[in-house]
Amino acid sequence: MTSQTFPTDHTTATVRSRRKRLPLPGLACMALTAVVLSTAAPALAAPAASPAAVVAASKPDLPKLNAAALQAAVEGSSVSATAMLARVSGPAGQWTGTSGVADVTTGEAVPADGRFRLGSVTKMFIGTVVLQLAAEDQVELDRPVQEYLPGVLPAEYPPISVRQLLDYTSGLPELTAGDLPTDPQGIVDHRFDDHTFGELVAMAVKHPRLFDRPGSMQSYGATGYYVAALLVEKLTGRSYQREITDRILLPLNLRHTTAPETDTTIPGPHAHGYIDLSPAHDKTGLVDITEQNPGAGGMISTGADLDRFLTALFRGRLLPPPQLDEMFTVPNVPYLGGSDQDPGHGRAFYGAGPMRVTFPNGVTVRGKTGSTFGYTDGMFATRDLKRRLVYSFNPVTGGGNDRRIVNQIITAAFGS
Repeated sequence: MTSQTFPTDHTTATVRSRRKRLPLPGLACMALTAVVLSTAAPALAAPAASPAAVVAASKPDLPKLNAAALQAAVEGSSVSATAMLARVSGPAGQWTGTSGVADVTTGEAVPADGRFRLGSVTKMFIGTVVLQLAAEDQVELDRPVQEYLPGVLPAEYPPISVRQLLDYTSGLPELTAGDLPTDPQGIVDHRFDDHTFGELVAMAVKHPRLFDRPGSMQSYGATGYYVAALLVEKLTGRSYQREITDRILLPLNLRHTTAPETDTTIPGPHAHGYIDLSPAHDKTGLVDITEQNPGAGGMISTGADLDRFLTALFRGRLLPPPQLDEMFTVPNVPYLGGSDQDPGHGRAFYGAGPMRVTFPNGVTVRGKTGSTFGYTDGMFATRDLKRRLVYSFNPVTGGGNDRRIVNQIITAAFGS
């Protein structure tokens, strides 16, 4: 099998804002390209090194579900994470697995139905709401966002369309490691800090734009979704969390998913998140950072709920056909800093939220990854929903920083 890199003990496995608050990594945690996360600066998006295959002319068959590879991937997470859970669903095979401990003090087992923080997976919910507003004729995707949100972006900026916010072609600059604490002790000390979207955007736009002409390139980042969330709030007069709750969580009966505005805790069963303050990151200096400021990346969910969300989204329950096509459309532009080794082979590989990844065996999946301090997660599915994957693990050196775990679990699910 061709290897590939994705753009973040007790083991069991069974076959079968306050308004506008933001935890420091939040939506800014980097893309796992199909899935790569960097630890140096959670606010910076890094090009991924990943699948190098061309989509087959005819739809390829899914490989047989490889329970051994999935179990090995889950068990292998114990080196750099305290816990992991994974769930594969769909008519092409079902499987669940956990590893590690939910609490290093008590040794409690990881609950397979445990809740976890979503980080940048929240972008999929924000993007869905914006596209719903477009379907309701409350916003025009080709209209400059400056017309809806005057004064949010510098006056000298060129027009940036709403669509360009969603598909990562805006060229908006990103927060850097110098804007917010990203070292382990800084993460511990500042995990309850409160930053409004306006403050985060204001910090980001002090840096040079990523490229001159909006729409000419793609580069994964968070600033565009800060602005998109502000847009939701301007158009509806309510917090983006409230809109997500009323438009998505309640209609789909996602009872274990929340979009908290002020609550710093994780309700219900969950694995704790930790960060290791020891220089060697050998788990000798673990500090519990489960509780942290919610906000842009502060949604909380479970594997079952994310699977339900993906299924409803792909089947068109949340978006009419034109808007669903919009979400899945990948712009035909270069990827900034891209190469033949990334999912787009140097070209864009994100739509209006989800990424598109094709494995060497020809199987193509779409989905999203996310990370916030102490939690890294992702959800992927084939377009026909025959196989779906949701996973979450708890890295000890920050959010979204162990590509090995991500590589193994996604490849085991789809690429074996």
